[in-house]
Amino acid sequence: MTTKIVEEGYWFSKVPSKRWAEKFFLFYSPVWITVFSLIVATGAYKSFYDVEFFILGLVVSLPCVIYPLLFPCAADKGKPILERYWVKANIWIALFGFVGNYFWTHYFFVLLQATYRFPVEFKLNEVPVMLYFVTHAYFISYHAATTPILRRYWTAFGGRDNRTFLKTVGSILIVCAMAYFTAFMEAWTISSVPYYHIEDRSKMYTIGSTFYMLYFVISFPMFARIDETGPKHNEKWNISRAALEGLGSAMIVFILCDFWRLAIGSLNGEQVGQVFLGKNGI
Repeated sequence: MTTKIVEEGYWFSKVPSKRWAEKFFLFYSPVWITVFSLIVATGAYKSFYDVEFFILGLVVSLPCVIYPLLFPCAADKGKPILERYWVKANIWIALFGFVGNYFWTHYFFVLLQATYRFPVEFKLNEVPVMLYFVTHAYFISYHAATTPILRRYWTAFGGRDNRTFLKTVGSILIVCAMAYFTAFMEAWTISSVPYYHIEDRSKMYTIGSTFYMLYFVISFPMFARIDETGPKHNEKWNISRAALEGLGSAMIVFILCDFWRLAIGSLNGEQVGQVFLGKNGI
Protein backbone atom coordinates (compact mmCIF):
# COMPACT_ATOMS: atom_id res chain seq x y z
CA MET A 1 0.00 0.00 0.00
CA THR A 2 1.41 3.35 -1.03
CA THR A 3 0.50 6.71 0.35
CA LYS A 4 0.24 9.63 -2.04
CA ILE A 5 2.18 12.61 -0.75
CA VAL A 6 0.56 15.88 -1.70
CA GLU A 7 2.87 18.89 -1.66
CA GLU A 8 0.65 21.88 -1.42
CA GLY A 9 0.79 25.59 -0.98
CA TYR A 10 3.79 26.80 -2.98
CA TRP A 11 4.32 30.07 -4.83
CA PHE A 12 6.87 29.42 -7.55
CA SER A 13 6.85 26.74 -10.22
CA LYS A 14 8.47 23.35 -9.61
CA VAL A 15 9.75 23.58 -13.20
CA PRO A 16 13.27 25.06 -12.77
CA SER A 17 13.29 27.07 -15.99
CA LYS A 18 9.92 28.60 -15.23
CA ARG A 19 10.74 29.27 -11.58
CA TRP A 20 13.87 31.21 -12.54
CA ALA A 21 12.07 33.24 -15.21
CA GLU A 22 9.19 34.13 -12.91
CA LYS A 23 11.63 35.47 -10.33
CA PHE A 24 13.61 37.35 -12.97
CA PHE A 25 10.48 39.06 -14.33
CA LEU A 26 9.50 40.04 -10.79
CA PHE A 27 12.96 41.40 -9.96
CA TYR A 28 13.10 43.31 -13.24
CA SER A 29 9.69 44.94 -12.81
CA PRO A 30 10.80 47.59 -10.24
CA VAL A 31 13.62 48.54 -12.61
CA TRP A 32 11.46 49.56 -15.55
CA ILE A 33 8.81 51.02 -13.24
CA THR A 34 11.48 53.23 -11.67
CA VAL A 35 12.64 54.38 -15.12
CA PHE A 36 9.06 55.27 -16.02
CA SER A 37 8.43 57.01 -12.72
CA LEU A 38 11.53 59.17 -13.04
CA ILE A 39 10.61 60.21 -16.58
CA VAL A 40 7.12 61.22 -15.45
CA ALA A 41 8.22 62.84 -12.17
CA THR A 42 10.91 64.95 -13.84
CA GLY A 43 8.72 65.87 -16.80
CA ALA A 44 11.38 64.54 -19.18
CA TYR A 45 8.65 63.04 -21.37
CA LYS A 46 7.61 66.54 -22.39
CA SER A 47 10.65 66.72 -24.66
CA PHE A 48 10.09 63.26 -26.13
CA TYR A 49 8.98 62.72 -29.70
CA ASP A 50 9.06 59.76 -32.09
CA VAL A 51 12.67 58.69 -31.55
CA GLU A 52 12.76 59.24 -27.80
CA PHE A 53 9.47 57.44 -27.15
CA PHE A 54 10.49 54.56 -29.38
CA ILE A 55 13.80 54.19 -27.55
CA LEU A 56 11.93 54.25 -24.24
CA GLY A 57 9.73 51.40 -25.43
CA LEU A 58 12.77 49.35 -26.36
CA VAL A 59 14.59 50.15 -23.11
CA VAL A 60 11.77 48.86 -20.90
CA SER A 61 10.78 45.82 -22.97
CA LEU A 62 13.95 44.33 -24.47
CA PRO A 63 15.56 43.30 -21.15
CA CYS A 64 12.74 40.75 -20.82
CA VAL A 65 14.40 38.97 -23.73
CA ILE A 66 18.04 40.05 -23.74
CA TYR A 67 18.93 39.28 -20.12
CA PRO A 68 17.71 35.66 -20.04
CA LEU A 69 19.26 35.13 -23.47
CA LEU A 70 22.69 36.37 -22.40
CA PHE A 71 22.59 35.03 -18.86
CA PRO A 72 20.59 31.79 -18.93
CA CYS A 73 19.82 30.00 -15.70
CA ALA A 74 21.36 26.59 -14.97
CA ALA A 75 18.21 24.80 -16.11
CA ASP A 76 18.33 26.53 -19.52
CA LYS A 77 22.01 26.02 -20.30
CA GLY A 78 22.38 23.59 -23.16
CA LYS A 79 18.64 23.62 -23.80
CA PRO A 80 17.40 24.75 -27.25
CA ILE A 81 16.27 28.37 -27.03
CA LEU A 82 12.72 27.67 -28.16
CA GLU A 83 12.28 25.16 -25.32
CA ARG A 84 13.10 27.68 -22.61
CA TYR A 85 10.18 28.97 -20.58
CA TRP A 86 11.08 32.65 -20.86
CA VAL A 87 10.87 32.41 -24.66
CA LYS A 88 7.39 30.88 -24.53
CA ALA A 89 6.27 33.44 -21.96
CA ASN A 90 7.53 36.34 -24.10
CA ILE A 91 5.86 34.92 -27.21
CA TRP A 92 2.56 34.49 -25.37
CA ILE A 93 2.63 38.05 -23.99
CA ALA A 94 3.89 39.58 -27.27
CA LEU A 95 1.01 38.11 -29.29
CA PHE A 96 -1.62 38.85 -26.66
CA GLY A 97 -0.34 42.40 -26.27
CA PHE A 98 -0.16 42.99 -30.00
CA VAL A 99 -3.80 42.01 -30.48
CA GLY A 100 -4.70 44.22 -27.54
CA ASN A 101 -2.98 47.27 -28.94
CA TYR A 102 -3.91 46.76 -32.58
CA PHE A 103 -7.58 45.90 -32.05
CA TRP A 104 -8.84 46.40 -28.50
CA THR A 105 -7.44 49.92 -28.12
CA HIS A 106 -10.21 51.04 -30.45
CA TYR A 107 -12.76 49.89 -27.91
CA PHE A 108 -11.13 52.37 -25.52
CA PHE A 109 -11.45 55.07 -28.18
CA VAL A 110 -15.11 54.33 -28.89
CA LEU A 111 -16.54 52.93 -25.64
CA LEU A 112 -14.47 54.64 -22.96
CA GLN A 113 -13.66 57.94 -24.76
CA ALA A 114 -10.02 57.41 -23.87
CA THR A 115 -7.54 58.41 -26.54
CA TYR A 116 -3.81 58.87 -27.05
CA ARG A 117 -2.36 62.30 -27.79
CA PHE A 118 1.33 61.51 -27.90
CA PRO A 119 3.33 63.88 -30.12
CA VAL A 120 4.39 61.07 -32.45
CA GLU A 121 3.79 60.11 -36.07
CA PHE A 122 5.09 56.55 -35.82
CA LYS A 123 1.81 54.68 -35.30
CA LEU A 124 0.26 51.36 -36.22
CA ASN A 125 -3.53 51.40 -36.57
CA GLU A 126 -3.76 54.72 -34.71
CA VAL A 127 -1.69 53.41 -31.78
CA PRO A 128 1.84 54.76 -31.13
CA VAL A 129 4.30 51.97 -31.93
CA MET A 130 6.22 52.55 -28.72
CA LEU A 131 3.11 51.50 -26.75
CA TYR A 132 3.31 48.02 -28.28
CA PHE A 133 6.69 47.66 -26.56
CA VAL A 134 5.68 49.39 -23.33
CA THR A 135 2.67 47.10 -23.07
CA HIS A 136 5.01 44.12 -23.18
CA ALA A 137 6.80 45.28 -20.05
CA TYR A 138 3.50 46.03 -18.31
CA PHE A 139 1.95 42.68 -19.17
CA ILE A 140 5.06 40.66 -18.32
CA SER A 141 5.05 42.24 -14.87
CA TYR A 142 1.32 41.79 -14.33
CA HIS A 143 1.43 38.10 -15.20
CA ALA A 144 4.66 37.42 -13.36
CA ALA A 145 3.04 38.85 -10.22
CA THR A 146 -0.31 37.09 -10.49
CA THR A 147 0.86 33.63 -11.57
CA PRO A 148 2.49 32.81 -8.18
CA ILE A 149 -0.64 33.99 -6.37
CA LEU A 150 -2.83 31.72 -8.45
CA ARG A 151 -0.41 28.82 -8.03
CA ARG A 152 -0.34 29.31 -4.27
CA TYR A 153 -4.13 29.06 -4.18
CA TRP A 154 -4.40 26.23 -6.69
CA THR A 155 -1.83 24.11 -4.85
CA ALA A 156 -3.44 24.70 -1.43
CA PHE A 157 -6.39 22.86 0.10
CA GLY A 158 -5.42 19.40 -1.09
CA GLY A 159 -3.33 20.36 -4.11
CA ARG A 160 -4.14 21.07 -7.73
CA ASP A 161 -6.12 17.87 -8.24
CA ASN A 162 -8.57 18.66 -5.45
CA ARG A 163 -11.06 20.58 -7.56
CA THR A 164 -14.07 21.28 -5.38
CA PHE A 165 -16.90 23.67 -6.17
CA LEU A 166 -15.89 26.08 -3.42
CA LYS A 167 -12.27 26.05 -4.55
CA THR A 168 -13.34 26.84 -8.10
CA VAL A 169 -15.50 29.72 -6.90
CA GLY A 170 -12.58 31.01 -4.85
CA SER A 171 -10.32 30.83 -7.89
CA ILE A 172 -12.79 32.85 -9.95
CA LEU A 173 -13.07 35.49 -7.22
CA ILE A 174 -9.29 35.78 -6.88
CA VAL A 175 -8.84 36.15 -10.65
CA CYS A 176 -11.56 38.81 -10.85
CA ALA A 177 -10.14 40.72 -7.87
CA MET A 178 -6.62 40.73 -9.33
CA ALA A 179 -7.95 41.67 -12.77
CA TYR A 180 -9.93 44.64 -11.47
CA PHE A 181 -7.11 45.81 -9.21
CA THR A 182 -4.65 45.65 -12.11
CA ALA A 183 -6.97 47.51 -14.47
CA PHE A 184 -7.82 50.20 -11.91
CA MET A 185 -4.22 50.80 -10.84
CA GLU A 186 -3.04 51.18 -14.42
CA ALA A 187 -5.82 53.66 -15.21
CA TRP A 188 -5.07 55.62 -12.05
CA THR A 189 -1.26 55.67 -12.31
CA ILE A 190 -1.19 56.93 -15.91
CA SER A 191 -3.61 59.76 -15.13
CA SER A 192 -0.76 62.20 -14.48
CA VAL A 193 0.51 61.86 -18.07
CA PRO A 194 -1.45 64.35 -20.22
CA TYR A 195 -0.97 62.29 -23.38
CA TYR A 196 -3.64 59.92 -22.10
CA HIS A 197 -6.83 61.86 -22.73
CA ILE A 198 -9.87 60.65 -20.78
CA GLU A 199 -13.23 62.39 -21.06
CA ASP A 200 -14.69 61.21 -17.74
CA ARG A 201 -12.02 60.07 -15.28
CA SER A 202 -14.39 58.94 -12.53
CA LYS A 203 -16.26 56.63 -14.91
CA MET A 204 -12.99 55.47 -16.42
CA TYR A 205 -11.65 54.46 -13.01
CA THR A 206 -14.79 52.51 -12.11
CA ILE A 207 -16.70 51.35 -15.18
CA GLY A 208 -13.72 51.61 -17.52
CA SER A 209 -11.63 49.47 -15.19
CA THR A 210 -14.39 46.87 -15.24
CA PHE A 211 -14.14 46.79 -19.02
CA TYR A 212 -10.34 46.63 -18.93
CA MET A 213 -10.39 43.78 -16.42
CA LEU A 214 -11.89 41.58 -19.15
CA TYR A 215 -8.37 41.31 -20.57
CA PHE A 216 -6.95 39.87 -17.37
CA VAL A 217 -9.87 37.70 -16.30
CA ILE A 218 -8.88 35.56 -19.25
CA SER A 219 -5.14 36.13 -19.50
CA PHE A 220 -4.11 35.57 -15.87
CA PRO A 221 -5.26 31.94 -15.56
CA MET A 222 -4.45 31.10 -19.18
CA PHE A 223 -0.89 32.42 -18.99
CA ALA A 224 -0.26 30.58 -15.73
CA ARG A 225 -0.81 27.27 -17.52
CA ILE A 226 2.36 27.48 -19.63
CA ASP A 227 4.53 24.39 -18.95
CA GLU A 228 2.27 23.32 -16.07
CA THR A 229 -0.48 21.28 -17.71
CA GLY A 230 -0.80 17.51 -17.91
CA PRO A 231 -1.32 14.86 -15.19
CA LYS A 232 1.82 15.90 -13.28
CA HIS A 233 1.48 19.62 -14.04
CA ASN A 234 4.88 19.80 -15.71
CA GLU A 235 4.00 19.22 -19.36
CA LYS A 236 6.47 21.02 -21.62
CA TRP A 237 4.84 23.19 -24.23
CA ASN A 238 6.40 23.85 -27.62
CA ILE A 239 6.58 27.34 -29.04
CA SER A 240 3.63 26.71 -31.35
CA ARG A 241 1.34 25.84 -28.47
CA ALA A 242 2.41 28.93 -26.55
CA ALA A 243 1.65 31.10 -29.59
CA LEU A 244 -1.70 29.44 -30.28
CA GLU A 245 -2.78 29.66 -26.64
CA GLY A 246 -1.84 33.33 -26.52
CA LEU A 247 -3.84 34.05 -29.66
CA GLY A 248 -6.72 31.87 -28.45
CA SER A 249 -6.85 33.79 -25.19
CA ALA A 250 -6.84 37.03 -27.16
CA MET A 251 -9.82 35.83 -29.21
CA ILE A 252 -11.81 35.13 -26.04
CA VAL A 253 -11.10 38.66 -24.81
CA PHE A 254 -12.02 40.04 -28.22
CA ILE A 255 -15.43 38.37 -28.00
CA LEU A 256 -16.02 39.66 -24.46
CA CYS A 257 -15.11 43.21 -25.49
CA ASP A 258 -17.53 43.09 -28.37
CA PHE A 259 -20.29 41.67 -26.19
CA TRP A 260 -19.74 44.70 -23.93
CA ARG A 261 -20.06 46.99 -26.97
CA LEU A 262 -23.38 45.43 -27.93
CA ALA A 263 -24.89 44.98 -24.48
CA ILE A 264 -23.61 47.98 -22.50
CA GLY A 265 -22.25 50.52 -24.96
CA SER A 266 -20.06 53.50 -24.17
CA LEU A 267 -19.53 55.46 -20.96
CA ASN A 268 -21.76 58.28 -22.18
CA GLY A 269 -24.67 55.88 -22.54
CA GLU A 270 -24.59 55.65 -26.31
CA GLN A 271 -25.10 52.30 -27.94
CA VAL A 272 -22.54 51.60 -30.64
CA GLY A 273 -24.05 48.58 -32.28
CA GLN A 274 -23.41 49.96 -35.74
CA VAL A 275 -19.74 50.67 -35.15
CA PHE A 276 -17.35 47.76 -34.87
CA LEU A 277 -13.95 49.35 -34.40
CA GLY A 278 -12.49 52.77 -34.96
CA LYS A 279 -14.22 56.00 -35.84
CA ASN A 280 -15.15 54.84 -39.32
CA GLY A 281 -16.17 51.31 -38.41
CA ILE A 282 -15.21 48.18 -40.26
